[in-house]
Amino acid sequence: MLLAIIDLGYQSCWVEGYITDADKIGRQMADILSVPAEYDLVCFLPVGVADEPLKYAEKKPFEERAWFNGYRHG
Repeated sequence: MLLAIIDLGYQSCWVEGYITDADKIGRQMADILSVPAEYDLVCFLPVGVADEPLKYAEKKPFEERAWFNGYRHG
């Protein structure tokens, strides 16, 4: 779905996890989407047009971000 959104020229951000806080934004969003009260909203995918050009974070080289067959510190 996310790839299709981008391919159509829109932007999105996958939001996942137990969405809860003092203002109950997860429940507010669930109500907007008509999610029954006995269910919790655990992810959503907002879709829209970006106000500004996208900025991508600089990534470290792959060798500094991933390793195999054990734990590496630093």
